[in-house]
This record gives sequence, structure tokens and C-alpha cells, in this order.
Amino acid sequence: RRVLFRSNGHSFHLRLLTYLEGTFWVNVSGRNDGLHYYLGRFMAQMDKVLSDFSHPAMHRRYTWDISTATDNWVLLEAVRDPERKRLAGYFLLQFETQVVPVLPQLRQAYIHNDANDYNVLVDGGRVSGLIDFGDMVHSALVNNVAVACTYAMLNEPDPLAVATRVVKGYHEEYPLRLEEVDLLYYLIAGRLCISVIQSAVRSAAQSGNEHHYITERHAWQLLQQLIRINPLLAGDSFRRACGFSPVIREEGHR
Repeated sequence: RRVLFRSNGHSFHLRLLTYLEGTFWVNVSGRNDGLHYYLGRFMAQMDKVLSDFSHPAMHRRYTWDISTATDNWVLLEAVRDPERKRLAGYFLLQFETQVVPVLPQLRQAYIHNDANDYNVLVDGGRVSGLIDFGDMVHSALVNNVAVACTYAMLNEPDPLAVATRVVKGYHEEYPLRLEEVDLLYYLIAGRLCISVIQSAVRSAAQSGNEHHYITERHAWQLLQQLIRINPLLAGDSFRRACGFSPVIREEGHR
């Protein structure tokens, strides 16, 4: 808030800022299973509070809304490396075939949309806060879960296990629907595609803003990890975390 301060006959306008306690997620060492779980619970608690919120400004087509991931088809040429271009193209095609047809049937909500590792605060082993609401948008509710999973998975040796714990925490606080759970793998990949393609676009424009590339390397790494994870296996992991019946039966592994 702004205040007026007077001293020695002079007037000054000051801006007073308040801060949330905690350390940014990216700077927390030794992140454990419980922290991933509590990230999910925190996001669910926020979404429950926002369930009655509405604002016309958030009904927009927005680059960082996962639901618009296929808008990046026209930008794919900005990715110069052929292998990376094929990888992003593969996941965009998966998104187009698996997600786009069912988007209109998903629950919609006003979501934070940017629970990244520089926006999530941790204090005392728990998620203590979330900053930067500039990316809020009216979109599929499950997209908020997918964003939180995406950034929690970055630079992790077992990203699927991390995402599963986030999903479990979320579902226990604010239950997900089966159709939402089954899309998470593709939504996470969609968010990563937006991130890496937007970084490529900025690079082509010779942007000197380091923030434009802050997660690029780890995002490509995570896409490489995802390509090695069977989507059905990922879906079953998320289903089990939420108490839904799995698709893959035990006899299928014999």
C-alpha cells in the first residue's frame, strides 16, 4: 500500500510491501515425499477457496494456459534442434488427439496457473505460500494440478513418483474426477511443450532476459524422461493415488 511520509517540510510517497515467510521451492534442498504431498494439498485448498471466485478479465486465450498448447504448432519451427523438434511435435500431437476432444467436458475454474519452483514458498517442511497471480486464467481445473506437478518434477530422478505424490495430496483435499486424472500425463507434457517452445521463440528473437530460459534445460530433460514413461503406466499411478481402479492389470505384466 502507499503512504504519505513528511520529513523536514518535504513530502514523500512510500510503497509498503509485506512478504510471505518461506524459502522458494527451487532453493529448498532435500525435498522429500511429504513436501510433494503437501504441495498438492496446498493447491487443492486454494482451488476450493477460489471455487466461488469469478472475474471477466480471466476469460482470455492465454499462451501459458495448457488448454491452448496446440497454438504452439505454428511456433515449433523456432526449435532448431531436429531431435528436440520431433520430441515436442510428438507430445503436441498426443495433446491434440488425447486432450483437445474432451476439453469442453472438463470442470472449469479460475486457476493460479503458475505454481512453479520460483513461486512456491516452503517453511518448516510445508508449503507456506504462493506468489505471482499474474498468470491466472479461467481454464480446466485439472490444469492447475498439472502445472504444480510439472515444476515439482523438474530435475528429479523419478518424476512420476513426485507427480503421483502431488496428485495424491490434491485429491485427498479436493477430489479429482477420473477423466481429469487420465489426462494428467498429457497435460504435463503440454505445459512443458509450451515452456520449451516459448523459450525457443525468445531465443530466436535474441532476448537477453535470462528469465525466458530459466527452466528450459530441465524442461527438455523432463520431456525426455516422459517419453520413456508409458502413458498407461503414468495414468495407473495417478489412478491408484486417487483410489480409482487401474487400467493395467497385474496379469498384463506376466
